[in-house]
Amino acid sequence: MEIRQLQYFLAVAEELSFGRAAERLLISQPPLSRQIRQLEQELGVELFHRTKRKVELTAAGTAFLPEVRQVLTQAKIAIQVAQRASRGEVGRLVVGFEASSTYDVIPASLKQYRERFPDVDLEVYGMTTEEQFDALLKQRIDIGFMVSPVKDERLSIETILEEPLIVALPEQHPLTAQDQVQIQDLAHEPFITFQRHRGCGLYDRTIVACQQANFSPVVVQEADEMQVILGFVAAGMGIALLSASVQQFQRPKVAYRQLSDAPQVDLSLASRCDNSNAVLQAFIEVVRGCGAVN
Repeated sequence: MEIRQLQYFLAVAEELSFGRAAERLLISQPPLSRQIRQLEQELGVELFHRTKRKVELTAAGTAFLPEVRQVLTQAKIAIQVAQRASRGEVGRLVVGFEASSTYDVIPASLKQYRERFPDVDLEVYGMTTEEQFDALLKQRIDIGFMVSPVKDERLSIETILEEPLIVALPEQHPLTAQDQVQIQDLAHEPFITFQRHRGCGLYDRTIVACQQANFSPVVVQEADEMQVILGFVAAGMGIALLSASVQQFQRPKVAYRQLSDAPQVDLSLASRCDNSNAVLQAFIEVVRGCGAVN
């Protein structure tokens, strides 16, 4: 039994005329009659009473008609679902993001994606860069927002945002008298950083920036959240190197200063090279439109 045969049956059942049904289907009458006979032979029942004057449904045909309508409706829905899936409009997407970041592009991308693809089951988890890397390779997430550098031949990595590091200082710190600060000026300062053991990309970027300025930072406190770090800075426990977007948090007793020799910190999208899911590709396009670096 073919979908086409069911469509032919429905046309004849609704028109009660092989001629009108053939016109409706844009085919000639002989192949239509042949397909209906083949359908009846396959079912082992007669679906129509045929005379020279009229065509009528048999009892079997009458019972068959609503079932055929349901099958054809479901087939149409199945086709639409398949087409929507090919466009990335339905499915499931699991996203990881660098929990230490404050990048506007992440919430903006997620919001826009939810609005454009409401039928996609979207799951979002805060994770360190190292945790995302492991989750990607183990296929627990589909895509991650990571703080670069990230390199692995199994991953497709695209930088979507570049911004400088800045320094967060206690409000009464002497360096707040300057409009700009050099990283070398921080050589003897106590540092507040993200937790090293969690593999935070921003922690690594802080260490590298200090080493490039010919000193190793003295880390006096680690934390796992941006707001906690800012709280320690506000309490006068130390200073912190953070991405420039943190300045949106105007925390009392914390002053932000630009770095004259500021290194860049990059936010990248990472996904498995072998993941060609249309849902994933649609998400990447949305992110690119939310402040991506070309």
